Order: sequence, then structure tokens, then C-alpha cells
Amino acid sequence: MHMLQDAASPAHTREDPHLIRDGYEARIEEIRASADATLRARFEALLAAPSALPAISIFTLTGDPHAPDPVARLIDSDRYGGTAQSYATGAQAGLAEYTSGGYVSDDTIFLGFALPRRESLGPAFFDPPADTPGARRYFPKATDGDAVPHFVGEGALYERLLFRGQLVGGFVLDDKVYEDYATQLIPRAVDYSAGLLNYFFRSNFDFTLDVSSSDPQKRLLTISIPPDPAAETMDGTFTLYAEDRDGVRSPVSGAALTTALFRGALAQAVFTSVSDVRAYVLVFQGKLGNEQGAVTGKVRPLGPLVVALQATAEFAGEEQRTTVTEVDNASSLIVVERRSKDERQQRARGTFFSATTSDPGQHLKRVSLEFDPRVVGTPAARLFLDDVDVGVAWIRGASVVESPSRWEIRTDLPAFFAGAPGILVPNVPRFLVVETAEGIKIRTPLVWWRSASSLAETRGGRQSVTNCPPELQCEEVISLGTVLRGLVFFGDGNAEGRDTTSSGQRQPVTAAHTSVGFTPIGGVAGYGVGTIEQSADPSCFAGCTPAASCSTSTVGVFAQAGAAGAVWIKDEFSVSLARLVGVRNPANACTRPVAGQPTAPELPELRFRRDYLPAEQSRFQEFGVTPPEHEITLR
Repeated sequence: MHMLQDAASPAHTREDPHLIRDGYEARIEEIRASADATLRARFEALLAAPSALPAISIFTLTGDPHAPDPVARLIDSDRYGGTAQSYATGAQAGLAEYTSGGYVSDDTIFLGFALPRRESLGPAFFDPPADTPGARRYFPKATDGDAVPHFVGEGALYERLLFRGQLVGGFVLDDKVYEDYATQLIPRAVDYSAGLLNYFFRSNFDFTLDVSSSDPQKRLLTISIPPDPAAETMDGTFTLYAEDRDGVRSPVSGAALTTALFRGALAQAVFTSVSDVRAYVLVFQGKLGNEQGAVTGKVRPLGPLVVALQATAEFAGEEQRTTVTEVDNASSLIVVERRSKDERQQRARGTFFSATTSDPGQHLKRVSLEFDPRVVGTPAARLFLDDVDVGVAWIRGASVVESPSRWEIRTDLPAFFAGAPGILVPNVPRFLVVETAEGIKIRTPLVWWRSASSLAETRGGRQSVTNCPPELQCEEVISLGTVLRGLVFFGDGNAEGRDTTSSGQRQPVTAAHTSVGFTPIGGVAGYGVGTIEQSADPSCFAGCTPAASCSTSTVGVFAQAGAAGAVWIKDEFSVSLARLVGVRNPANACTRPVAGQPTAPELPELRFRRDYLPAEQSRFQEFGVTPPEHEITLR
């Protein structure tokens, strides 16, 4: 792994000895270990930046006796031949090829290698602007690979050397350059490291451990390969290890098999149970597909899987109710009543659940709130476990609560959203994170109200502007409406590209990370994800009809109407419903609204059925647990 990550360092891939110090590595270490939270945040942002995993097709035998294994292609894919035409930046490129051909080190600036070339530089610019303290001229890289804004800087001797015709001298690398390099190199190093791990653990075999039907002290190990066309044959030795509470792994006597397992096949072994085991680990060593000497494994923790289930999200403050007379004159009266609740004050409640124990709390190690990473300042939300305030996180042994069974989150926000226009960041928690003593961590996405309001309007009066005959010129109308908006978190909260493809944004139900995990039920049942529905009677009470009754509705399930069609709104669910009833009377028989009219409707509930995302489903499947079915009520 270390060798692979070194391939993302220009000095390592360009034979630059850097005996004393390499500027790039020194700068990255400086911001990683800095006591300044702002600098550390820049490093953490680099680790979290989106990139691309290496292509699966890169893993082919090299034919090189010194490095025959397919993983060597992650470093050198043998595609780059030292020319601009052969240099590539995509998922088929070896990491060392990408780094060496696309970046320079302190002592190899346009020296010793065909790429990068001085000719790839774009027009120079000053940063900060010229004639300000610390101003330096920089040159971006515009061609031959990924663009880099600060590719090289102008050194003190640049002009003198340029005057003498030395076109490659006088350049330097500084912190701005190193950090621009890091924006490309660190995310790629992270993803190539993940690609290496994925390759080692790519086998899709599974194993189960059951009590023997003939001896309760014996365990039955069953190893299987699914009938998936992509499954590879595994020919070698499977060895079961037991991991104790200290993390020490030891082979289990009698639980080793040497066999060839083909697609759809299984093999079994019986062994004596081991006490005080935290997890079983099955390790395979042998031929995997066409690869000799492959090693892979799978971990089966024995502790229960514990998840947080949300039951409700409700307004905690008082209802606001206002009545306004908008028009009151000799001929007309219009009165409006509005009802709403303050979305800044809410509480969410739920329980902890495990399919294998009636007391999941005894297995909890930590429970915490997770906010949008862009939230600034101290979050105005508190976590309560069994009615005890634990702040934003609970850790076993650090609280009077020992084995919580219930949780509650209370918010009292100065503002529901923060951020700049167009970049609204919700201040409510996104996830409730549960971690067990066995190290199993589950993040439960939360549901909140965004807003809820209802309105009633009563109108009565002579409509002299109409062309209706006198016996139909008095319009008496009562209209009622509600507008409900829910804020629903799901997936990992990523909104900046993980669910975006070259052809646009993926549909929510097919996005692996953030497909919607909630289905509306109750009063809005039947509306699927991405629904945009508007219904109305545009001619309702138009013309000179003596009576009218009509309804309108607008429903948007994580979507809204756009000029080019539906636009996916990841976090929002909305319902708008209205109804109008009216009659026309003679102008001389107009009836003004009676006292107490109008009355705005009660704010209704919204209900969701909790579904599970593909990533969540796979986690439950990994531990052999069926996801619990439950509903969430917003009220």
C-alpha cells in the first residue's frame, strides 16, 4: 500500500533523490499535522474529494517476472511511453505514469523527462495581484494532462535566465503549487489505494456459521460461491480464524478446507466452537480465477447489528395562528386565517433495534449526531438517551446512561438554514450514528419538517367588474389550503458529484449512494420517487356559474418542475392541497362572512415507510440480518 501511495509523489516517480527534504511531501505533512484547524480541514477536504477508482480491466498479468501480479498495473500500466500521445489521465493509467508524466518535482522542473513540457504552460498570472506584498507570477499547465492552476512559479532568476535564452530555468515550486498538485494527486492516491483493497477482497464467496444439528457444541462452516456469471473459481485453501476481544486472530482447529469451488458450488466443515470470539475471519489462499497466489478473506462479526429507528419528527413549539382582514369596505370583505409551526423547534424520536437481542443497548459503544460538514459553529441540537441529555455524542462509560433503549433529538435553531444564497446548509443533524462494541457502525438518515402551514380565505362581496347579470354578481367563496414540506436525509449526504455522470445526474432510484430511502404513505400513497403532479380546474368559478366546487393539488416527491422537465431535489418532499367552494347570489343579497370564519385546516400528518438504500441493504446482507420494517410520522 505504501509503495502504491508513493507513486503519487512526483519526487518518487521522477528519480529525484530528495535526500534532505521534498517540498511537496513536506507541505502536505505540514497541513496534515497542523495545529491550525483551517489547515487540517484543507487536508481532510483533499481526502474526501471525488476522484475515480482504477478500472477493473487494468488488472491483467504483466508478463514481467519481477512484477508479474496484476496489482503492479496500478503503478505502471505499460501504456505511457514518454510521449504526449501516450500519456493518459483516465482510470486505465498507472499511478506512477500519471504522476511522472503530469507533474514535476523540485529538482526535475522540465528536466530529465519528456513530460511535462514547458510548452504545456498557459499565460502567466500574479497571485496575489501584482504590486501587492508577496505577489508572485505563476504559470498554469493547460495541456498534456489535467489542468493545474499553479503549476510552477517564477523564481528570482527567471527574467535573467530568460534573457540569456535559458527557457527551462528560473522556475520554482512553492506551497501554492504543492497544494494544487495535491488536489489531483491525493484523491487519486486514495482511490487507487481503495482499488487495491477492492482487488484483494474482490471475491464474492460467502460463508455461514451454524450450530450443528447433531452436536450443539459443534459448528457447521459452509463456504459458497454464488451462481453469478461474474463469480471466479477459487482453487486453494480456506482457513477459518477466530478473533478474540483483544483483536488477536488464531486458526480454528478443524476448520480448514483445501478444495476447488466453482460458480454455484459449496463446501462444508464441522469444528468445535470457540469461546470469547468477537468475529470469525475466513481467509482464502490459492488460485482465484486466473491469478495464482491470490489471498482474500471475509470477516463475520459475532456481535449483533444495532440500528437506530426513527418513529416521529414533530414540531416542539406552539402553533402560530393569525387572522387578517385584507379587504373591508362597503362592497367586499376578504378575511384570511393562517396556521403554521416553527420549523426551528423540532424533536425526532425513536428506538434502538437489533434482530438478535431484546436489549440492543448493552452492545452500544457510541451514539452521536452527524451534521452537514459545511455547518459552521456549535450545532443547536441535543441528543437525549432515555431522557438524559448527552450533548451531541454518547460514549459508553462516560455517561450515567448504561444501555440506552430510546433516543430523542431536540433542536432549537437560530435559523433552519445557514450559508450563502444558493448554498443552503440545514442546521439540523443529518444522521444518527450508532457504533457497537464489536465495531459495527450504522448511520441512520433522519427525517425533519422543513415547513408546514395551512390557510383559509373567505370572500364575500359584489363583483361589479364581471359581466354577469345582477342576480349573479355577488361572489361568496371559501377556500382552504395546506402546504407541507419535509426535509429527508438519505445516503451519505453527498451533493457535489458522487451521483453525477457525464450524461447528467442519475435518477434517484438508481444512484448507489443516495437513492431515496423513504416512500410516502397515508394521504399521499402511490406517488413514486421523482413524481411531479399538478392538478386543477382552471375554469373553476369562471364565467357566470351560480355555484362552484373544485380542488387543486401539487405534489413533488424529491423533484420539482423545470424548463427541461423534472429536476431532482434530493432532500425535499412537498405536498400542496387546496379546495374552493363558492356561490353567486344577487348583488343586493350579498352575505358578508359570519364571525369565526374562516377556519384554517388542522395541519395534517405526513407518513413515510422506511426503505433501505442499496448500500444499506448490502450491509444488512453482510451480517445476515433482515432490515426492520417501520414507519416514520411527521406531525
